[in-house]
Amino acid sequence: MKPSHPEKRRHKRIRAEGILKFKYNVIGGGSHRIVYDLRNGYVLKIALRKRGFKSNKTEYNLYINCPPEVQKHFCPVMELGQGWLIMKKMVNKVPGSSEYEQKIANLRNLFLSYGIEPLDLKRKNLALTKNGEIIVIDYGNFKIKCRKSELSNN
Repeated sequence: MKPSHPEKRRHKRIRAEGILKFKYNVIGGGSHRIVYDLRNGYVLKIALRKRGFKSNKTEYNLYINCPPEVQKHFCPVMELGQGWLIMKKMVNKVPGSSEYEQKIANLRNLFLSYGIEPLDLKRKNLALTKNGEIIVIDYGNFKIKCRKSELSNN
């Protein structure tokens, strides 16, 4: 396995931004995707690598196939295309209090009870709804440990 090279990933992302030449602001991303603010209440996630394509599909499939009690904790996915995904923009940060640490732990247990392994369930990947509910804004690395039909029938 090759060692991680954050500088190379950053240069790849900068190069991709130059190629894409979108008029929108980059508000996030990693080595696999770039996230643009569409300035209309939505974000656009663009895959940069094969793993980014998989993350977009994972987010779409989880959101579409989950029962309502789980789906309400995933940021809404509006549309999926070849290499891109449009999702609702969420901006309210999750506080670093012990109350929210417990809520995050409860959320992890909820996902696990539905056969979803919540990898990357980190504060930076979470936001709050207007009602104060925790919502996951980046769940492309989550793993489904059961078949989709079992997930939607739970």
